[in-house]
Amino acid sequence: MRILCVGMMVCDTLISPVPYDILTLDSVGINKPSVCCGGDALNTAIGLAKLGTGVSIIGRIADDISGRFILKECEKYGVEISKVVYDTECATAVSYALIDEKGERHFLSEKSVFANLNGGDVSDEAIKEADIVYIGSAMALREMDKGGIRDVFHRAHSFGKMTVMDAAVNREDPERNWLSYLTPAFMETDIFFPSMGEAMKITGKTDPRQIAESFRKFGMKMFGIKMGEKGCFVTDFNENRQIECPKGLPVVDTTGAGDSFMAGLMCGLTKEMDVFSAAEFGSCVATKNVGAIGGTAGIPTYEEAFDFYQSFHTK
Repeated sequence: MRILCVGMMVCDTLISPVPYDILTLDSVGINKPSVCCGGDALNTAIGLAKLGTGVSIIGRIADDISGRFILKECEKYGVEISKVVYDTECATAVSYALIDEKGERHFLSEKSVFANLNGGDVSDEAIKEADIVYIGSAMALREMDKGGIRDVFHRAHSFGKMTVMDAAVNREDPERNWLSYLTPAFMETDIFFPSMGEAMKITGKTDPRQIAESFRKFGMKMFGIKMGEKGCFVTDFNENRQIECPKGLPVVDTTGAGDSFMAGLMCGLTKEMDVFSAAEFGSCVATKNVGAIGGTAGIPTYEEAFDFYQSFHTK
């Protein structure tokens, strides 16, 4: 099976360790910065490739040093890039991830190129070649939010494909009623898996079960909430489950934790796992990933991930 990932492609520079009081200090020593890929679609695509799943990506980059770095990394991991769009107005998105002593990350980003990504960038050919079409960062992609997501997912359904969506908190438009604004997209979404903060922003609710009820009317096959170290909440609208994260492994860097979860989730679905088992598998992949610095550095092979999943699943 093959997955098409659509969304953010970013060149990340990781800086660690960064003390909480960094702005009060004149100078502080850090480890050697590292450059890697970032952005939800890119992290998820590389994660899927490392798990052995066929994957292609569509996003916008420029013909600059950061864009060329991203394409080289995609080629290294086996992510198909023939339909990536070159933007002539904006630079490739870049982000500086400041990683604190607990492994939590704080981003400084320039991402104006994301506003130009639109439904027309995703061809029928690209959709037909995939079994699952995934779009990341709903709420943070201006043209995609305006109608692009609905357009891509509607075409995907017309070709018999599964649709999966993630979200990102939009701090530039805090007052928008996202539940209403994204209704056309939600109506075409089979699986939606935001973070707790994103789910609260969309619905105005704080209880996972009440949040899930806000999405029942859209006819989704699965809804979930990523909850960090608390695991995730998952429902197929007949049964609800709280899935715990595996414990006991070190947390070095949480960059890309949600993206590696989505990679594991979709990989599990391609292996014919049910929605709850796929979410457990995603949690295992994410737990492994946060043990290394970088958005995808800790993602294991499928065999390694499945062995870990089985040991966790049988406890």
